[in-house]
Amino acid sequence: MKKNKVSINIISNFNHANFSGLLKNSKPYDWDINEADYNQVFQVLTNSKDKIWKNKTDITLIWTTPESVSPEFKKLLSRKSINIKKIKDEVVSYCSYLKSIKKNSNIIIIPNWVLREPIENNVALTYSKQQGLEYNLSLMNHYLFEELVNDKNFHILNTSKWVSKCGIAKAYNPKLWYLMKCPFSNNLFNEAVSDIINLYDSIKGLTKKLLVLDLDNTLWGGIVGEVGWKKLRIGGHDYLGEAFHDFQIKIKALKDQGIILALASKNEEATAVEAINNHPEMILSMNDFTTYRINWEDKAKNISEMVAELNLGLQSVVFFDDSSFERERVRAVLPEVLVPELPKDPTDYSNFISKLHCFDSSIITDEDKLRGDLYKSEFKRTELKNKHKSLSNWIDTLNLEVLIENIKNKNNPRTLQLINKTNQMNLSTRRLTEKEFNNWVSKKNNYMWTIRAKDKFGDYGIIGILSITIKNKTAYIVDFIFSCRIVGRFIEDSAIQFLKNFAKKNKIKQINGLYKKTKKNILIYKFLQRLNIINKKSNSFVITSEKEEIKIPNIKIIQPKFKSK
Repeated sequence: MKKNKVSINIISNFNHANFSGLLKNSKPYDWDINEADYNQVFQVLTNSKDKIWKNKTDITLIWTTPESVSPEFKKLLSRKSINIKKIKDEVVSYCSYLKSIKKNSNIIIIPNWVLREPIENNVALTYSKQQGLEYNLSLMNHYLFEELVNDKNFHILNTSKWVSKCGIAKAYNPKLWYLMKCPFSNNLFNEAVSDIINLYDSIKGLTKKLLVLDLDNTLWGGIVGEVGWKKLRIGGHDYLGEAFHDFQIKIKALKDQGIILALASKNEEATAVEAINNHPEMILSMNDFTTYRINWEDKAKNISEMVAELNLGLQSVVFFDDSSFERERVRAVLPEVLVPELPKDPTDYSNFISKLHCFDSSIITDEDKLRGDLYKSEFKRTELKNKHKSLSNWIDTLNLEVLIENIKNKNNPRTLQLINKTNQMNLSTRRLTEKEFNNWVSKKNNYMWTIRAKDKFGDYGIIGILSITIKNKTAYIVDFIFSCRIVGRFIEDSAIQFLKNFAKKNKIKQINGLYKKTKKNILIYKFLQRLNIINKKSNSFVITSEKEEIKIPNIKIIQPKFKSK
C-alpha cells in the first residue's frame, strides 16, 4: 500500500540524525525530511531565504535545548546566579522568531525543554530562584506555553513525559553527547516519533470515532450471568473493583469528548441491562451507549451491523474485550478495526487507555461532545422514515428547520473542522489553516455562511458551510460542504435556493461552480446530477437567479439579512 507523503522540516541545535532515521522508517507515512544546518537555529529562523524555507511544508519541528535559547539559563549549568527577568525576555524573544515562520509551515511542533543530561542539582538549591535549575526550567516552559498556547499553528509536545516513560537511565546517553552531540537516546526519540504521528493524525482527523466494549471482565469484574449484578466487582473497597471503576471513568471521559460508545457482549440482554441500570458503582449508564448488541451472536457480525447502523467506516472503530479469542476473531474478520491487546491485569486498564492515543483530537467542538446524542436522534429519524412510503412525506413529518448564518468567530472551530475533515460532500475539498481561513473571510468580496439544522428529534448542530467570492458581478462557489449524515434531506437543496436568493438580492445574474473530483466526494457529484446542472465534460455548473425556485419539501429556511461588505 502506498504511504501518504508528509513533508517535515527539522531545525535543532543538537545532532538529531538518530531521530530523523527513526522518523523516516516509521509508519504509516512516507516522511520527506528536510534538515536545517547543524546548530543554526536562530540563523534559520531569522533568514526567510534559507534553503529550508524553499517550499512550504506540512510540519516544522523545532527542537532545542534550554541553554541554547537562553544564555542566562546557561549560567545555571555553571552554578552562577542569574537574572530571572532576563530568562523571560530571552524566551519571549525566541517565540517572536518562531511566530515569524508560520507562513512557511501548516503545523509547527515545539518539544518543551528538558536538561540535555540528568544533572544532580544541589538539593537545597533545587527551587532557588537565582540558582535552581528545576525552578528556572519550569519558568522557561511556562513562558513558552504562555506565548504560543493561543496560536493554533503551534503544538507543544511534552519532552518530560518521554523522559519519564523511558526512565532517566534509558532516556539519556552521556556517551552519545560527547561522541556526536546527541543529548537523547533512541528510546526517547521513539517516544517523540510516536507522539508526532499521533498529533498529525489528530490534526488530520484520522483518529477513531467509535469504541465498542465488552462487559464481563472488561467493564466490570465477574460474569454477570453467573454471579448476578450484586456480586460484580465494581468500586467499593475491593482493589479490583476500584480498577474497573476507574477504567469506566476513563471511558466516560472519552464519551464526553465525542467518542461514540457501543456494547458488544455475549449475555442475556435483560440480565446485562439490569446490571448496568442497577449497580450503584456503575459510572456508565445505558444512555452513554449509542447502540449495542447484547446477544450470543458472533461479535464481528454485531460490530459490522452497528457500524453500518451508524454510517461509519470500520477504520474508525476500536474494540475492547478481555477475551483473546474474541479479539483474534474480530482481527481476522474485520482487519480494519483496531483491536488493542488489553493487559491481562485489569489494574492496568486505566493506564493502558491513557496511553492509547487513537482517540486524540486537536480540537473538540460542541458538536463533537454531543456526537453520541446526535446518532441516537438519527435512529429515531430512521425509524420514522421506515414508516413512510415517500421521502417527501418523511421530510414533512420531521418539522425540519434550516438556519443559515453569517460566519461568526465562535463558529470557527467547527467550521474549520468541516473544511478540513469533510470528504464525501465537499465541492472543492480545499483545506485551510486557521490563519488562511481568517485571511480569506476578511477579504471584501468573500462571503461565508454556516448552516445548522434541527427537527422534532433534536439539533443537528452545524452541518454545512457555504462560501462564495464575487468578481465582476459574478459569484463563484468556493465551499459547498455538508456532513454526510444529513445528505438526502433536501438541506443541500435549501442551500442552493439560498444562493439563488442571495444572487437575486445582489443583482448577480449567475453563480459558477466547479466540482473537483476526488476518490471520496462522489456524493456531491450525484447531488449536482440530481439537480441536472452539472456539465459532465467540464465538471462545471451554473446557477442563475432568474430560473424557477428549487423544489423543496416542507422545510423552514431561516436566513440572514443580505448585507454588502
